[in-house]
Amino acid sequence: MLRTRAATWAYVAALAVAEAVVWSLSPEHKARVVGWVSTNVANLSHHPVGSLAASALVPDSYPVVWVGLAVVAVLPVNALLGNRRTVLLFVLLHLLGTLVSEGVVAWRLAHAALPEAARHQLDTGPSFVLVPGLVLVVLFGTWWWRPIAAVGMWGLWPYLFVGLGRLEVAAVGHVTVMVLAVPLFLLLRRGHVPATGRPVPEGVVPEGAVPEGVVPADASATEPLTP
Repeated sequence: MLRTRAATWAYVAALAVAEAVVWSLSPEHKARVVGWVSTNVANLSHHPVGSLAASALVPDSYPVVWVGLAVVAVLPVNALLGNRRTVLLFVLLHLLGTLVSEGVVAWRLAHAALPEAARHQLDTGPSFVLVPGLVLVVLFGTWWWRPIAAVGMWGLWPYLFVGLGRLEVAAVGHVTVMVLAVPLFLLLRRGHVPATGRPVPEGVVPEGAVPEGVVPADASATEPLTP
């Protein structure tokens, strides 16, 4: 379980450590850290990689809850996709959700539809990873994971689309990742065999198998040959 679900445990551990560190800081230092990791237009212009990576680990509220949701949202998907594809899926979702939502902000700033302060608004937290993960578990997870994920979605639902009519960042991002989650998951799942490793490419004989028409070298010489 540690090896085959390494993507889940690595993310959950990083999330727990980051939350513990940030929430142990003084209010002034915490505000400084949250301001640096926020994936707003200003930070994406100056340190995009750092803010994108760190923002998925630093929620602005309810830190312990997010760690629990991370297990529910990522572990079943990890079981279906394997480690590499799970990492790729959630990186893409977090990246696309951020770029679309902050792209809307940048466009509105360029057309003077938002005040300049919107360039530095706070935008941090793991929801662009965990919300689509919960959706995928509800749709594709095993029977014991689905109700748990459904409860998690029920708890988050009242907050996911607040401000959508005003094109607020969080709401736009949540819609984006929820729409993209299923097609990206299905695309990455093609050709993957859960829990048994990579599928064998066409024309390659698995180790220990005997190609058709070939007599094994250790076959008994006295055994009669049949047509």
